[in-house]
Amino acid sequence: MRCEHCGSTRLGDAFTYDGKPSPHASRIASAAVRAKYSGPWPTCRHGIAALADCVDKPIPPACYPHLISDTTS
Repeated sequence: MRCEHCGSTRLGDAFTYDGKPSPHASRIASAAVRAKYSGPWPTCRHGIAALADCVDKPIPPACYPHLISDTTS
């Protein structure tokens, strides 16, 4: 399955357990990516910052999969 935003192939399962497309192209969010995000960049209760996906949206850490509640944007 390919990403509808960037065209890259998704590795592993195409969908998560809750039916959303699986994240891909994850990388550490730069200061510029964090600055564009509306509000503070999400972190889990352990202090681990979310990674950024191909369109600079946060990907929650595995220890806290429900970190991001707003998926409408």
